[in-house]
Amino acid sequence: MAAAWFSTTAAAASDLTFTGYARSREDGRLLYIESHHVHRAGEVGESRIVLYRCATGGAAFARKQLDYGKVREEPEFSFIDARSGYAEGLRRTAAGLRVYQQESTAAKRREAAVPAGTAIVADAGFDEFVRKHWAELETAKTVQFPFLIPSRLGHLPFKVRKQREATVDGATSSVIRLTLSGVFGLFLPFIEVSYRKADKVLLRYEGLTNIRDDDGQNLVAVIRFPQAERRTVPDVGLERLRVEPLVTRCPPAAS
Repeated sequence: MAAAWFSTTAAAASDLTFTGYARSREDGRLLYIESHHVHRAGEVGESRIVLYRCATGGAAFARKQLDYGKVREEPEFSFIDARSGYAEGLRRTAAGLRVYQQESTAAKRREAAVPAGTAIVADAGFDEFVRKHWAELETAKTVQFPFLIPSRLGHLPFKVRKQREATVDGATSSVIRLTLSGVFGLFLPFIEVSYRKADKVLLRYEGLTNIRDDDGQNLVAVIRFPQAERRTVPDVGLERLRVEPLVTRCPPAAS
């Protein structure tokens, strides 16, 4: 599961950049920084690159690329963490959607077809799902959906429901909780996302991320997306970002 499912879209098509700061839920320590770059935001054919940067400097250790088609809840995506070689993604082929996962550089890549006719939600497509069902969620209705889990080469049933309203980054926001449906949801941690009510832009994420620690465990983090750092730009330069070198190790934090 991934924190970077969640991103923001523009009201009108344009290129934009924004940043997410992932901190430890326990002590507030900065864990890593997400650098988001969106080309043709809101259009069919929108492309995004997210660079995951070391907390101790500007070097990127992981990269995710997303490409949106007509079904915005199902973007193609590819994620690679250069520290371990972990990779996952969803690709669109002539025969249909295929999901893949690779545990490390030395591991074999696993791949499977997504069953035809399954209207899955994939990665940052969750944002689009929330906006599509915003009116229902605002009435505190529970909405269920199949969410793609690359590590399982399949999907699991999830549900979302608005929990409350809160002030986040100075704005009134709807706090929406994501959990597994059924009995397993009682034992697994939930994820909470806060969207600004005025324009449905994500301001805060709390829960399990797709970034792993040194022991290979997925980090739990609180990620804030400061709106003061949100920028509209003429061109985000995706070609340059696609080839930006990734480091295989982040420098240790200063003692």
